[in-house]
Amino acid sequence: MNLLKTLWDKLVNKTSASPTLVAVEEESCTDIFKQICLDAGIRNKDLASGKVLESFEAWYDGPCNEDSIRTSIADFKAAHSAAAAKMMGKL
Repeated sequence: MNLLKTLWDKLVNKTSASPTLVAVEEESCTDIFKQICLDAGIRNKDLASGKVLESFEAWYDGPCNEDSIRTSIADFKAAHSAAAAKMMGKL
């Protein structure tokens, strides 16, 4: 009986496939905003020193797509003058 159990365990363990989960990481709204800023020529240093990204993350509650975020930038700058200064009129 032991031999049968050993064979069964070896066969089942070799032929059984464990499901593999693949995590897909979505880009956050802040990541999209940051890329828009970088593409416009705003330096990482300016985004960090003015806490622009943190301010945007706390302020923005719209859809996470580039068009919606681009549309919101004027309102964001109006609401956050310190962040607007760091963006230097590039957006």
